[in-house]
Amino acid sequence: MKSFKPKFLPKVSSNQALRIIPLGGVGDVTKNMYVYEYGEDIIIVDCGVGFPTEAMPGVDLVIPDITYLRDKINRIKGIIITHGHEDHIGGLPFIWPDIQVPIYTQRLTAGFIRKKFTEHNLPKNKIIEVKIDQKLDLGNFKISFYQVSHSIPDSTGIVIQTPQGKIIHQADFKIDWTPVSGQVTDVGRVAQLGMEGVLLLLIDCLRVDKPGFNKSEKSIEDTFEKAALETSGKVFITMTSSNVSRMQQVINVAEKLGRKVAVVGRSFENNFQVARDLGYLSVPPKIIIAPDSISSFAEEKVLILIAGAQGQSGSSLVRVANEEHRQVKLKAGDSVIFSADPIPSTESAQNALIDQISRLGVIVYYSAVLSDLHVSGHAALEELRLMVNLIKPKFVFPIGGTFRHMEAFSKMARQIGYEKKQILNVEEGDILEIKGGGVKLAGKVDVQNVYVDGLGIGDIGHVVLRDRQKMSEEGVVVVVVSIDQHTGQLISDVDIFSRGFVFEEIAKDILEEAKGVVKNTLQKHTNKSADWRFIRRIIEDSLDKFLYKITERRPLILSVVVEV
Repeated sequence: MKSFKPKFLPKVSSNQALRIIPLGGVGDVTKNMYVYEYGEDIIIVDCGVGFPTEAMPGVDLVIPDITYLRDKINRIKGIIITHGHEDHIGGLPFIWPDIQVPIYTQRLTAGFIRKKFTEHNLPKNKIIEVKIDQKLDLGNFKISFYQVSHSIPDSTGIVIQTPQGKIIHQADFKIDWTPVSGQVTDVGRVAQLGMEGVLLLLIDCLRVDKPGFNKSEKSIEDTFEKAALETSGKVFITMTSSNVSRMQQVINVAEKLGRKVAVVGRSFENNFQVARDLGYLSVPPKIIIAPDSISSFAEEKVLILIAGAQGQSGSSLVRVANEEHRQVKLKAGDSVIFSADPIPSTESAQNALIDQISRLGVIVYYSAVLSDLHVSGHAALEELRLMVNLIKPKFVFPIGGTFRHMEAFSKMARQIGYEKKQILNVEEGDILEIKGGGVKLAGKVDVQNVYVDGLGIGDIGHVVLRDRQKMSEEGVVVVVVSIDQHTGQLISDVDIFSRGFVFEEIAKDILEEAKGVVKNTLQKHTNKSADWRFIRRIIEDSLDKFLYKITERRPLILSVVVEV
């Protein structure tokens, strides 16, 4: 098959290379962040968060690593945001304070960002709303936008004109001719861009493994109504907290069935309020009730829009399922509708939440038991094929998916005529250099996951996570010994206690025997060394072997050495 070639690419006279560096969003569905660099100018597209896996206990969020940018901040012309989902804007409150450059985005997205900045006590004067037909001049980068359909209004594709050619950055989108928001993908503008000549297309590939076209977002409303009609008690609906289009459908169903709506969960409450205030939600008067007034209404007259669709620890729905929520209760006769498929890192958490709710005798609706509860906001295979054929770029760069999605996209691209060298499957931190109509990998910047833990950012690393994981799975054993600082000789009894290791009645005998192991170990090394690091190591090594031999478990062992 012949190599796919665009009809026309303008001649490039520049001899400087354009560099594109993904700091997040490739090989991973979340924490999207892309650096474009030409000469002395840098722009950033998106600044999202990722979500912790089970291997990250105690972690609240994961954000991109901006180490590469720290000595280049005065060169950054701005951050351009494609749309208002968390994996595209959620990193801003944590990263923007270190950069403090203008943020350019559409009206609804700007509203969401302002709300976040208010919560984090950050100034909002650099959040700049742009209209869909507005152009930006950011040094060597000339920026324009076009409208796309997605599960949230004001989603855009970004056209980046550079001295090396035209780049299109197409994050999340779909081809939906009847979207709830009324904002259809501007295929006319897309086709026009293709005729003008596009060097590189970065394109969302998350649903490339879904054949055909997606159903329209509008199809979900009838399914909500059907499930609500079959529910004698309260109806709970959970989804992505920024899915404004689906919020509108929930309101429509509630109005039709005469149910009041309570919005539960800080993320939902914030996004709902912003969308309503800006006119993106049409809400009938008196239909919204406060969560603390739910008990004042008949259960068959209440619908609850609740956060926690991914099973996130501490989310409102998880607390309700665990009977820990002060205002909201679940009981037999209620139903819970999951209108969100799990992202790859949260599948087990969502499944565990569904199981926990089911144990309460509550009816649970999710995609495996009722179709049309969720329609993806991401382009399916034929939508991707259509977009690529309309734009006709010289190179394609799949983003926003895991490596299996990137490989599936590569297969599709080869089927329509692209050669392997025209398909850019890269990893986070890879440096793409574009010059003279060609693309090459030009090295790699070191990027690590940066963890947000409580109020700390980047305070924990892989060693801390490893220890937390070990404690959560195997428990912890703490040993306290007092030794002579000159001889290393034990001068008082050994204290050992444990948490989460074995049952208390069993632990007592095991830990008593463990004291003897510690004493024997120290006696063998008396006068050999009084160095506390050495003593800690031999105590922990001997206890690890002993406890594994007795229990076949390896708890985290912490030794405290007091030198007297």
